[in-house]
Amino acid sequence: MSIIVAFLVFLTLVTIHEFGHFIMAKWAGIKVNEFAVGMGPAILKKQKGETLYSLRIFPLGGYCAMEGEDEDSADERSFDNAKAYKRLVVILAGAFMNMLLAVVAFLIVNMQSGFTDLSIDKIEANSPAYIAGIQENDEIISYNGKKPLLFLELRNMIINSKNESDTLTLKRDGKLINVEIKPELATIEDNGKTIEYKKIGIMPKVRYDFFGAFKESINTCRYAFRSMFDFLGRAFKGNVKKNEVSGPVVIIKTIASAAKVGFSSVMFLLGLISINLAFFNLLPFPALDGGKAVFILFEMITGIKPNKKVEYIVNIVGFSLLILLFLFVTYNDIKGLIR
Repeated sequence: MSIIVAFLVFLTLVTIHEFGHFIMAKWAGIKVNEFAVGMGPAILKKQKGETLYSLRIFPLGGYCAMEGEDEDSADERSFDNAKAYKRLVVILAGAFMNMLLAVVAFLIVNMQSGFTDLSIDKIEANSPAYIAGIQENDEIISYNGKKPLLFLELRNMIINSKNESDTLTLKRDGKLINVEIKPELATIEDNGKTIEYKKIGIMPKVRYDFFGAFKESINTCRYAFRSMFDFLGRAFKGNVKKNEVSGPVVIIKTIASAAKVGFSSVMFLLGLISINLAFFNLLPFPALDGGKAVFILFEMITGIKPNKKVEYIVNIVGFSLLILLFLFVTYNDIKGLIR
């Protein structure tokens, strides 16, 4: 059952993405030849108007086949004949839908399980926070000058700080105050291993209100984007480990494990993968939506339409590189599972 849930999550992610392209293509007056859920041979097909709707056997993909998107077409309603700004909206709509799905998924989790904001609920006795004079109901504004979006990000800032003492900016009774704090080392057992980490001894408030949950959902997406930009920066410097990059095998395994834990875990992973998919698709790399958007923006700025053959070759090269990356991470996934 958990594996079925994992495949359904994958199918939802791709279908929502392609639906974004589909609905905006219809808005732009672009002819859509087929909207497919899944890949491979069709299980069900239904022609409605000019569009064929199909359900295909492999639940690991899907597509929105627009007239003239990847080939020359004389049809006046082809993708290539639409106005540039409309084509740009259609291309970006897939990533937008994934962002929207992520916000909804995180919102469901926050409403069901509660969420923590940056207000302090409790302080451990004799902890660094207690010694520094931090009080209950103080709101954390920044840590060493950096504003955290989530309590999770604050915790990571504390853990990763290399300073002997840190500066915490708080809001108390409408006024900003700075306090110096010295995090202490604590230990936790994880699969038989003792792990050391830094802490300051504060507990955040848990809330369930809708507007707070919605804001937290937006901030979770913002934090995910911030983390991915950080990941890209480290990747360019060669500071990324193999276990930081996962392929479909590990992702399916992780979702299946989450399904055993409960609904909230599945929804959180759905949101996390969806926002990652949006970010990845917006990268200005050939064959990705971001790469296609670059060609359209070039046309909008210069008034010169890129050569269709050149664009096709660039996208084929990009697609080939993406396939190689896919095979590489899948190989690492399988190798990691065998060990």
